[in-house]
Amino acid sequence: MTTETEIEAKTGTESEADQAERESRNDALDWAVYGCLAAGAVGIFKAWSMDRALDILICLLASVVAFSVVFYVNLRKR
Repeated sequence: MTTETEIEAKTGTESEADQAERESRNDALDWAVYGCLAAGAVGIFKAWSMDRALDILICLLASVVAFSVVFYVNLRKR
């Protein structure tokens, strides 16, 4: 049994609506990646001005998670 996606892949046909939907999804994903990069960078800069070690650790951990999301999304897109 073949699915509709496999048939499209074999024939090379894809409707314009599907292409537009994929492009809009990629645009939203790109904005999410930029947001995660910004959040990670802000977390690192905020950690410099914190006084308590626990606050710094939590902030840096959140930054690592934000950057990890960026790498995961970029690897997943390929």
